[in-house]
Amino acid sequence: MNSQRGEASERGAGGTPLRDKGRVIIADDHGLFRQGLRQLLETEGYAVEAEATTGEEALKAVAEHQGCVLLLDIAMPGMNGLEVARRLAERGDDVKVVMLSAREDRDALFSAISAGARGYVAKDAEPDQLFAAIDLVMRGGTVLSTGVAQNLGEGIRQLDYAPGAYEQRRLALTDRELEILRLLATPKSPAQMASQLFLSKKTVQNHISAIYRKLDVRSRSEAIVKGMELHLIDNKG
Repeated sequence: MNSQRGEASERGAGGTPLRDKGRVIIADDHGLFRQGLRQLLETEGYAVEAEATTGEEALKAVAEHQGCVLLLDIAMPGMNGLEVARRLAERGDDVKVVMLSAREDRDALFSAISAGARGYVAKDAEPDQLFAAIDLVMRGGTVLSTGVAQNLGEGIRQLDYAPGAYEQRRLALTDRELEILRLLATPKSPAQMASQLFLSKKTVQNHISAIYRKLDVRSRSEAIVKGMELHLIDNKG
């Protein structure tokens, strides 16, 4: 993780001083993208306080640089952007999260806002759109994506939308696997699940094996915990 501020945030082209427009952290696992984004931001007058390549590094960077805008890749390997945003919200850090995505995705957008992000911007957005998004979020606004009204965040949080929809798609969980994952959080045995779903016990066990593989877990208890963390299992009550 690189936490040194770039010289470009102090001076622009020709060495002329630039006003510090705001403090930013970049979290993305692609080095070329981070480098290009840092140069773009610093040239515009933003101070890049830190870079992170993993979700864990992003959490640490925010802890060390409170009051920043976090530009967060939604699809980082391991702890992805959604989980980072959720943990930051739980910790109560002084940070405003703008999620970056390679494509416009309604499910991902809704999940990002539900996780606590204040913005959602496509990676191929024009620089001026990104700058406007950062500035608006710094002032307390919400940016959902290009062409979407800027202050709908609070309304979207009230929608009856399943936060786990994006995670289900990202992990390629089928509807049947999701159904069985949720049954794993009950006292039912595989035989009882099979009876309820009108499936054979072997079929249920095959689905459970697939769930473990996709969630990268080794046991029923680990699957339940991971499912709750990803909002695939309702942990209310």
